[in-house]
Amino acid sequence: MVQHLIADANHNHVEASWGYELTSDVDNIEVSSPRPGEHTLRIHPCWLRYVVSQGDFKSCVADEIEAWYMLERLTSGVTSPA
Repeated sequence: MVQHLIADANHNHVEASWGYELTSDVDNIEVSSPRPGEHTLRIHPCWLRYVVSQGDFKSCVADEIEAWYMLERLTSGVTSPA
């Protein structure tokens, strides 16, 4: 499911390259951007099993990529106070 999600993200967002990593270094899920235009969806495997078993894959995992783009659009041009 995650592989298909990443393939869809790379197809729909050609300006960036998406990958994924299963890791226990995160609580649930996060987006890491090590370089401009390169993003990694980091997912805790136990949490992933749980959301899949609950039928919440789309709302908890797939929507994470779209939420990342939404936040990027909403915060573009916003500067932090000096």
